[in-house]
Amino acid sequence: MRYKRRLAILATLGLALSACSSGGSGDAGGDKTLEIWTFSSTMPDVIESGFAKAYPDYEVKVVEVPVGDVSKRLVVGLQGGEGLPDVVHLPLRESGGLFKTGQFLDMTAQLGPQKDNFADGILVGNDKEINSFTMGPGNMGLWINEAALAKHNLKVPDDPTWADIVNVARGLKAASGGKQYMFIQPPGANGANMFNAFYNSRGGTWWNERGELAADANLAAQTLQFMVDLDKEGLVYRGVWTDPTFWEAIRKEQIVGWTMNYGVGSTNLQKNVPDQSGQWRLVTWPRWSPGAAQTTGVFGGSLFAGLKNTDNPQGARDFIMWWLTNEGLQAQIDTIGIVAYKPAADKIDLDKADPYFGGQSVIKDLGSVPYPPFHFFNWPETESAITAAVDQAYSGAKSPSEAVKAIISELEAL
Repeated sequence: MRYKRRLAILATLGLALSACSSGGSGDAGGDKTLEIWTFSSTMPDVIESGFAKAYPDYEVKVVEVPVGDVSKRLVVGLQGGEGLPDVVHLPLRESGGLFKTGQFLDMTAQLGPQKDNFADGILVGNDKEINSFTMGPGNMGLWINEAALAKHNLKVPDDPTWADIVNVARGLKAASGGKQYMFIQPPGANGANMFNAFYNSRGGTWWNERGELAADANLAAQTLQFMVDLDKEGLVYRGVWTDPTFWEAIRKEQIVGWTMNYGVGSTNLQKNVPDQSGQWRLVTWPRWSPGAAQTTGVFGGSLFAGLKNTDNPQGARDFIMWWLTNEGLQAQIDTIGIVAYKPAADKIDLDKADPYFGGQSVIKDLGSVPYPPFHFFNWPETESAITAAVDQAYSGAKSPSEAVKAIISELEAL
């Protein structure tokens, strides 16, 4: 609840700060310095070699801030009215509540006319304005060790449904004596976000664009029931990719399939099991029924947003929009993998074959399946409620329906 109280304070402060703001000195040829906070170690070089060269009139200063400290430092800076950057790099999951405060630069004039160039849910802000767009969206896919499946004469069919995947998982269990898995379920918050991705892929969300509760209890319960049933059937490996034992299980081909986004999935497979190059491939998110629309779920993502009271609003706008130029789009591919901007296909090469995945164009394939709109309001509390309920459902302490009721009850009390 501390996070909510901070945001409430910021919302009140926002009125005072807006009232005393000089309002756009950068537009009038004022301050040309541009301070950018980022939590990514790969971003400073890209910003300095790309944006700074494209806009030499700006004095660019890039500051690395640990991802866990970004929101905290913003809250402190906004409360005190000083020590703030012109632009900040935010995890998508933390952006909803922050944007609701109204303390970020309005990018509606720049991004609004390009709305059709983005998939639903990629443009983010509050109910009054657009503040940014999601970069490296966490489109989920199913990563499979095709070679390991082939040893049992098993294969994932083209354009599969989840029923098809479950059938393959059952065949794998029978052929391996229950020692190989097509599904994983991590504990804690990662497990909550895994469930959330499955729920979102079916069109589910917890909050609407106005920050109002919009949960579909039946859909959430059905989704959680599907996942818990997989576990009861012995089709799920319990573990998380941050644990070395997870990668040992992949090396031993105990785990031969897992649902994950590009940043964690592709990156970590190539880093941790390079000797399995050529064995793995990406299956885009399966459909929930034959002929149904193919949509995936969100698991992560980030964005850059300008601060409303920056001394250099034009510089902040130029920086955000630079990411949609040819050079900026290529920089997104080079640093975070997925680009959620439809014209990118005509501007840069998205068909780059990845030899690790047998020459598959995983960036293009993964980005081709969008996720339904999802709004990360009240996320610390929402994630906490989901985490507790999902853990109870998997332990058997609550049925999936009871677990979802508990989530909604907590969210209604916020």
